[in-house]
Amino acid sequence: MDHNYSTFFALERFIKPNYMKPGINLSILFLVLFLISCGDSTPAEKPQDNANNKKALEEIRKEKKITEAIITDANVLYVSVDDDGTKRDGYAQYLCGILTENAATTKWVKVVKVGSAKEPGADNAFGVLLGESKCE
Repeated sequence: MDHNYSTFFALERFIKPNYMKPGINLSILFLVLFLISCGDSTPAEKPQDNANNKKALEEIRKEKKITEAIITDANVLYVSVDDDGTKRDGYAQYLCGILTENAATTKWVKVVKVGSAKEPGADNAFGVLLGESKCE
């Protein structure tokens, strides 16, 4: 009886599925980790380097009202204009149209007051927010 019992364990060693053998598990783990590390290591293109964004920015900078226009790393278009006391949400929507016409990846426009970066009501480092629009 002991002989049959030991024969069973000897045979089990040969018929065990591969996933149950410890050496195979580590090999598979290392293979998976290696394949993951070999992924595309190309750095993502910055929004301001995108050709369509550049083209749209050129068009936007031609606007007479705009003093300065930039696209940030966060892919937001900031334009600075003189403050005439009106909301500039509509103007931001107009600028969204220019972005859309040029197939730009930028989908958010913020219009800020020129030279207001250090004013108490500044939205952020770019200045006092006069209007904004999410491009759709």
